Amino acid sequence: MRAENAVEIITANLAQAFPRASAEALARAAELLILWGAEGAADHLNEELAERMILDLAAVLGVPPESMQRAGERQVQAAQYRTWSRSEYLPPDDHLPSLPRPPDRPRGGPLRG
Repeated sequence: MRAENAVEIITANLAQAFPRASAEALARAAELLILWGAEGAADHLNEELAERMILDLAAVLGVPPESMQRAGERQVQAAQYRTWSRSEYLPPDDHLPSLPRPPDRPRGGPLRG
């Protein structure tokens, strides 16, 4: 698949999830998703990392996280790290680390580095 086609498909899907985002922001977020996919972000994706990725996308799209509606009642705590590169479009006060893989964590226990 050509990169342009992938960006168009992802942009269309993001537009459904984030209907108030600008076309420019949607294209930028689509390109980031392709980059993160190429970096292997999906290799270690779990609920906490998925939540972090959604928050990162919302920031890139200029959508306040508190304005997003969540499906279901279960709230997931976003990971305090990411396994993909940090975007220049994230807020400057975002200092979460980018790790090559999630740290080891026993079930229900604290993170170990």
